[in-house]
Amino acid sequence: MAMVTSNGTTLLKAVKPFKTGWKVEIKVLHSWTQHSSYGGVDTLEFILADVTGDKIHCTCKRIFTPRAKKHMLGGQWCFIENFGLTPATGKYRATSHKYKLSIIGSSLVTSSSLKIDGSFLSLTPYKSIINGSLDSNFLIDVIGQAIDIGDLQVVQFLGKERKKLELTLTDTNDHHIACCLWGRFAEQVLNAYHVGEDNTIVCLVTNAFEAFSVIINPTGSDVNEFLRQLPKNELALTTGNVESC
Repeated sequence: MAMVTSNGTTLLKAVKPFKTGWKVEIKVLHSWTQHSSYGGVDTLEFILADVTGDKIHCTCKRIFTPRAKKHMLGGQWCFIENFGLTPATGKYRATSHKYKLSIIGSSLVTSSSLKIDGSFLSLTPYKSIINGSLDSNFLIDVIGQAIDIGDLQVVQFLGKERKKLELTLTDTNDHHIACCLWGRFAEQVLNAYHVGEDNTIVCLVTNAFEAFSVIINPTGSDVNEFLRQLPKNELALTTGNVESC
């Protein structure tokens, strides 16, 4: 695919920091407010994807948030023209893109009529998690069938009572990874397990720094393919239930 599309926008894989005059067409996958721990200014953060599924982390200072909030809505497509790019470094990086996009004073954000409903998941193979080959600086997304669901426990954490639930996620190749959910995520999964027709659930765990979410029995092409490959795919799917921090 060409790096410049038919509508004059550039794909995310091609943007570089030698100029600010790029124009991209993106979908907002996640958004959250990042609070400063040192008395600084809070920022609005986004995970964005283009039509190819490439993703980039976007940050917007409070002074520029009105222009971002108007068109950069979750699940919606928009155009961003004129923006800064800086190297993406450090831990807990939400995408593998080399750069982080910044909304600046000259940035122009407008709505797009593009309608692509995909969630652009980048699901991590269980084998990569188990063998330790992943770069620990990056957050990952996983999908799995929940098995070996334990009892809801109440434990002391940082001087407060917290609810937690331990379970196992399994993939289509019968690889297993241990999972521990806290708070409302724990309650949500346990409730779905008890009320389900066959006590079988699928969990999609997505991570975007402070925008962690657990989706129970999600929908979409990626999920349908996962279900098709399960040894036992007689799962009672309902409308996806989402909880986000």
